[in-house]
Amino acid sequence: MTQQNVNTAAKESKESSLKTSHILDLFYYVEEVSACQAQPQSFTPPVGAEELTAFDEEGPDYYSVWLADGWPVAIAAPMDGFFRVLTGEAA
Repeated sequence: MTQQNVNTAAKESKESSLKTSHILDLFYYVEEVSACQAQPQSFTPPVGAEELTAFDEEGPDYYSVWLADGWPVAIAAPMDGFFRVLTGEAA
């Protein structure tokens, strides 16, 4: 068994290793869970959250998912004017 010195491992890249299908899975998850939650009047991406974007292969649209501490917390389909946030508050 080969040992690795984790102290010399490369730091995590800013680029996501998630595939488009993974980003869309997260998008649909947040869409479903947030459907029964109260939504803010206007959308502002969560402070400090990482944005992942998946582009639609059939058109100019794109989908964004924001992660905070590795968890999905908000989504957007900006060209459709669609925004959702996991607020935890019932609608």
